[in-house]
Amino acid sequence: MKILQVQPASFDVKGVAVMDEEIDLRPGDRDLPSHRAADARSHFLVNTSEEIRRYVDQIVANAAEVLDSHVTVEQRDSLVGIQSSAASLLTLVNDLHDVARMEDGNFSLEETPFLLRSTIDHIVKTHSAAAAEKGLDLTHELEPGLPDRLVGDPGRFRQMLSNLIENAIRFTNVGTVRIIVEGERNRAGGITLHSSITDTGIGIPEDAQQRIFEWFTQGNPGIARNFGGIGLGLPMAARIAGRMGGRIWVESTAGLGSTFYCTATLRVGEAPDEPPKVIEAFLSATAEIPVLVISDIEDERRRLVATLGESVMSPIAVAHLEPAFRALERATERESPIRAVVLAMEDDPFVVFERFDSALTERIPVVIAVPSGKRGDATMCRRLGVAGYLAGPIVPGDVGDTVRAVIQLAEQGDTSTLVTSHWLREGRHSLEVLIADDSPTNLRLTTRMLENRDHSVTAVENGRLAVEAVRIGDFDVVLMDLQMPVMDGIEATAAIRAEEDRGRPHVPIVAMTAYDDRQHCLEAGMDGHLEKPYRPQQLFETLERIAATAKQA
Repeated sequence: MKILQVQPASFDVKGVAVMDEEIDLRPGDRDLPSHRAADARSHFLVNTSEEIRRYVDQIVANAAEVLDSHVTVEQRDSLVGIQSSAASLLTLVNDLHDVARMEDGNFSLEETPFLLRSTIDHIVKTHSAAAAEKGLDLTHELEPGLPDRLVGDPGRFRQMLSNLIENAIRFTNVGTVRIIVEGERNRAGGITLHSSITDTGIGIPEDAQQRIFEWFTQGNPGIARNFGGIGLGLPMAARIAGRMGGRIWVESTAGLGSTFYCTATLRVGEAPDEPPKVIEAFLSATAEIPVLVISDIEDERRRLVATLGESVMSPIAVAHLEPAFRALERATERESPIRAVVLAMEDDPFVVFERFDSALTERIPVVIAVPSGKRGDATMCRRLGVAGYLAGPIVPGDVGDTVRAVIQLAEQGDTSTLVTSHWLREGRHSLEVLIADDSPTNLRLTTRMLENRDHSVTAVENGRLAVEAVRIGDFDVVLMDLQMPVMDGIEATAAIRAEEDRGRPHVPIVAMTAYDDRQHCLEAGMDGHLEKPYRPQQLFETLERIAATAKQA
């Protein structure tokens, strides 16, 4: 028989990694010792990754529960660090799982519309903190005229480029990492993207340039000790490129840096280059939306109820399917029918969804939330008709935004769109936010929250600098602390409003206070108020609602 199996990279005379060879295996070949060993290794990797994932999921869930409570700024900073480390560990677990899937031939790509520019921007933003920590300049450039709406596997595309960028940052101590993306149309109506990642790092000796594309292998024995890593990133990227009809190769000189070249062929989308606008339509909503939460995990039920409650929704929580059906009936009898369901079960969520969906007489959009995602889950969601899918660690605000989106899509008769975190990022309007706060810790934490939600942030430490920033910049909203040196928030607001009276455009200002002084803030000309300590969801809801209202005025 003939099967497609991903093998370790072979190389042509130029050192180009060539993937996805078609291997002709006779029926008896699977019994050969080498294949039995490969099967055992794949089985071991799958079981090990699943076991590790189970414990990491518990860490993520516990951290999220504490993070949603009222904690100090320092505690929140530590919890965000825990979530970040857990996310990195889950990435490693996913990579091990992918190795097993590639070795046994069970590796496929999705066909999903996505926006190229926002995808590249998100990839770079994800790695900007690691680059800044090492003092590196991380820059990116897209060739003008590239089509923005493409069709392919955005998750694998991000994984491929992220692995190359992470590798460049890891092995560069001084200088720059530069990403360039260009494109070449093909006769079939698609486009081949040509990406290059250039660094000023340690470089790769010529005799090691082939080994770096082999599983669990690095350039020399001292690499792992000095720079970390276990040798999965580059082989994974090369195999993904091969599945996308492309390839990866490297040009490097030891001590002088490296340039990794990557190609991938994608289809060009037929829809206009306009991101979905579903989310913005709900930002100013005030009516509570009845939502049913089904979760057999007590902590998760409590967390989802709190999150949805902050999102101007009316959540009803149950532990199992039987009380869920009764809750649906009672809500209908009260003439307040459930508009959407959030399903977060410890058991296989897709099995539970099929049982739930098959028993319904009327279709209700369902959002599946899991502690950590598995590649291929999106394909399963589309096959079963799941409306939304969120994998942890979930960014605060995404649960409410996802529920709003699936409800509106259902009302529009759209049953084919799967709402995910990626879909939300493409549809969410990115705000230009100015933060004025004299606390470096508050500035750092609030900036991180907003940037994780893909907003752009400018931070200043007093009111006078805020006035100057508004004078020369163009901001969608200002987040203003009241108690600051040099010029406090009230004085700064008065100065900004005085300039608006002379013809400058209005900019909404949201006050940050340690006490409830809403009336005083409104009298000073501010548009909203946040009382410290505020949760991420409260921050997002307030800023985005006020910015959207100002735009519509």
